[in-house]
Amino acid sequence: MNETTLPFGFGTILADYPVKALSAVNKSDGRTLTKALLSYDHMLERDESEALIDRGLLEWKDGKLSVTECGMKAVSIFPLFGEKRARRPYPEAFFPFLFSAVSSSMLQSGRWQKLISSDFFTSLFPGIDKERIGMASVKAVESLISLGIIDDSNTELRVSREEERRFMKLSEEERLSLVITGKTERYAHFIYLSSLLSGIKEEELDEYLALCTSLSGAEIDKEYLFLFSILDGDEGEITARSFITERTSDFSVSSDFSITYSGKTPAGLYLYATPLLSDSISEWKITKQAAKAAFSAGMTPEEINSELSSISSYPLPETLYPRLSGWFQSFSTLHAERALILKADERNARIIDALPTLQMHILGKLGENIFLMNPDTELLWRRALENAGFDMLGPTKGPRFEKEEEKASIIPPPSFERPAISEERVVPFDKESQEKLLKASTSPLRTALILSGFVVIEEQETPRIAEVNGLYYQEKTRLIHQAITEGKKLYVEFTDGETLIGRAEKIDDERIRLSGREIDIAKIWKTASLPVSVKDAVLLPSDNDSQ
Repeated sequence: MNETTLPFGFGTILADYPVKALSAVNKSDGRTLTKALLSYDHMLERDESEALIDRGLLEWKDGKLSVTECGMKAVSIFPLFGEKRARRPYPEAFFPFLFSAVSSSMLQSGRWQKLISSDFFTSLFPGIDKERIGMASVKAVESLISLGIIDDSNTELRVSREEERRFMKLSEEERLSLVITGKTERYAHFIYLSSLLSGIKEEELDEYLALCTSLSGAEIDKEYLFLFSILDGDEGEITARSFITERTSDFSVSSDFSITYSGKTPAGLYLYATPLLSDSISEWKITKQAAKAAFSAGMTPEEINSELSSISSYPLPETLYPRLSGWFQSFSTLHAERALILKADERNARIIDALPTLQMHILGKLGENIFLMNPDTELLWRRALENAGFDMLGPTKGPRFEKEEEKASIIPPPSFERPAISEERVVPFDKESQEKLLKASTSPLRTALILSGFVVIEEQETPRIAEVNGLYYQEKTRLIHQAITEGKKLYVEFTDGETLIGRAEKIDDERIRLSGREIDIAKIWKTASLPVSVKDAVLLPSDNDSQ
């Protein structure tokens, strides 16, 4: 069947009005075509497949259903995941906040379940049932203990720094799959696909998850998807939480020691800063408690200051280092040491003090005749005492000190890559609609985004893009050079109204090359860093143009 004989003029819609092609395929049709596109013929109902065959969107080819060229123009993989709705972001601060709490000795062995089940983490999940978040937090800590990342063999929980760093290098989907199942790879793929579900009916969820299972080759109990806030349900409709995507802003430390940044959490930030309990996970703060956790992990004020300086877009506040130094001085005035007490009389204490083989095992002295001994090397210093003639030393009294055994690590290397799945249908944009949009445009930036094909419908708002005025020369230069370094596209506006878009190359500190032209930075009136999906080299008619 060719396009000219399709019912209700479908061929004409595709040929003459490509932007209206979507209206010819409803949500149900889109899901059906997607199943066929993914070769899930066994999931198709006979009636729905025959209807699409009659419309020329499906055909039998080599004994199996196949999407026709006509059908491909009207559908992408997006219908598999439902209608895109506003999604609340997944709180990436969850695990950093958890490790920060453990490092600060806030979770005592035997009592941590009760502490976590209270209001401990609930503010990271605004609007979600507190009991559910408490259960998720307890499950996460239990999993991290079984993985050897958190140790529960002492009076309070401890963190294995090496395993923690490996864990934090994983993607958020991998972390969740590791905590939920103890594995990653296919399970991380499943969580990623589940996080794309949006705007679907609750009774349809099992069917959608079956498709996610087929795509990923893995399956996770859907109760975990709700428990860990990957999926949310409200009034019979399911919406997924989107994982945070990169935002365009800088890394900076303010005078109140709050930190703002965009994109992936800088490595090590969670060691000395605490996430602010707000809707944005890109805000952290260096607090006394966070600094204490960093000092406990062996970091110094100099290391923290140096690390922040190396990644900050602006000079650090002058008060930061003195404050860190003051906290460190206070931290150093008290020292707690796990040790064994060795008591001796005055004569034998002088002998012990003079034995070179014992000095490396003595942590300190409480008095002239009382020694603090290293519990981890007890066998060695007992042998040294025996060799020195103290062979009548009895067994150690009090609680036993057991050497912490190395736990086998099962955390995989960070290898997970999100599959290249598009959530949007790409439909050609017709000139008539574009001209209508241009007439309604109120700024050169929006006009440039319309001409570049980034803004395609009236309801689509101009994205929040910070423009730098040419009068602020240093800020303008810094933004341009940063965009070049990060490979981002530039929006450049000149005083005569001409506009360019594209990736620039640095010639020197004062000049760049953009769209084949050498441009003096001083002559740029406005500039901004744009999303990579904006098309290059948009030329707007200047005010001096007769056009």
